[in-house]
Amino acid sequence: MKKLLTLLLLFICLESIAQGQKPGIRIPGQTPEQKAAKAADAYYKRQGFIRPNTVLEKNKKYYSEDNRYFLLFQEDGNLVVYKVMGNNMVKAIWNTHTNGKAVKKCVFQGDANLVLYDYNDKAIWAAIFGKQGNILDRIFPPDYFTPSNTYPVLVMQSDGNLVIYGFGGDKQTSTGANWASGTSEKN
Repeated sequence: MKKLLTLLLLFICLESIAQGQKPGIRIPGQTPEQKAAKAADAYYKRQGFIRPNTVLEKNKKYYSEDNRYFLLFQEDGNLVVYKVMGNNMVKAIWNTHTNGKAVKKCVFQGDANLVLYDYNDKAIWAAIFGKQGNILDRIFPPDYFTPSNTYPVLVMQSDGNLVIYGFGGDKQTSTGANWASGTSEKN
């Protein structure tokens, strides 16, 4: 019996270490916060799902889960959604019309806005505009677009639509689409 108890405690410690937790005796089940964190992490690890506070790399393709579409922040400053046509052919189906502008970075921000910045860190394009509708004259306060208890995700969907979603405090319940490129295709 004593050996069985020792083995059980050893197993619990090893399981905790494998899950990135400090070793210790754990009461079965997870807290709601642990469940939410685990669900969000699993969601953000999916192909085509971009977590908040991500700076998109220039010339890196962010594919949809089925690899039929991808988002590309181009060297020329344009952010483009492409459809893969086969035989190494692609077709642009949406873009920000910022090609040729001095765009330094593209950021999917923690406030659930997708923004292109110039080399002076001035916003020159945003998916969601400020209250006045003039991005160039507006400084966005934290959590302006989504409440602080939501968790946004930018998704390059398998239907060709680029969408910003919010998720509730449990990181599992969708609060709906905050913005979409409007490029959903029937496939």
